[in-house]
Amino acid sequence: MPFDWSLAAARPLAASLLLVAGCNARTQGSGGDAATTGAKPQGTPASTSASRPEAPAASRSSDVPPAADRAAFSPVTLETIQRAQHKITEGHAAGVNLQPYCEPEVQAPGSTSPVGEMAWPELRVTDYQPLHDLLSNHPSFIGVVPERKRRSIVVVFEPDFQDWASIQAQIPAPRRVRVELRPGCHTRKQRELAQQALEAIRREPSVGAALHAWAPDASIAGFRVFVLPGDMATAALVAERLGSIANVWFSRPFGKH
Repeated sequence: MPFDWSLAAARPLAASLLLVAGCNARTQGSGGDAATTGAKPQGTPASTSASRPEAPAASRSSDVPPAADRAAFSPVTLETIQRAQHKITEGHAAGVNLQPYCEPEVQAPGSTSPVGEMAWPELRVTDYQPLHDLLSNHPSFIGVVPERKRRSIVVVFEPDFQDWASIQAQIPAPRRVRVELRPGCHTRKQRELAQQALEAIRREPSVGAALHAWAPDASIAGFRVFVLPGDMATAALVAERLGSIANVWFSRPFGKH
């Protein structure tokens, strides 16, 4: 079952996870029961393995892109975005910033909350949820991010999106909280590849249940990846393989805290 954090901003922990709202409408979440239960996938039946010799370890291939292919997950640059012809309504209450949005929240040590001040007492559900509901069916919509540092609502779209004026026309004005429209820093194709890489990493014997879940993260147009507390090796492996498209957090499987 995919994760849905779109209504969770009212709680401290959930506020840090709200940024994935809407993104899971496009991308599957954790990929199977093993992600939610922490169970290791079953191995090959003995009858199958006995019927053919096992390949030498050096010749086995992995579905995971090697570290050298981490460039496949490189974030989209402003220069790439600016090459396209964008339609923007100047002076609109919902402004457009073409700098790709790539601002992952950093987990506070020993906590399930991000570093920094969590409080934003002025924020209301009505400041962001209607935007999510309005735009969630748009094919280029990635998600809505309540940006605590700048006290604004960031609405993230695919990097190749260009018709910003059509979105601005749908957003009522004036706004109680500032709204900013931004391209994401990773593409849909990169997220699909990252999903495959995460599934393959979890199948590696040295990882197994340590990589127990992931969820769409609109703040990086990628994934927030959950690893068992203290498993630095798995966290480093995910970071090395996937780079900026994965934001690794330490946590126990959901419901087992």
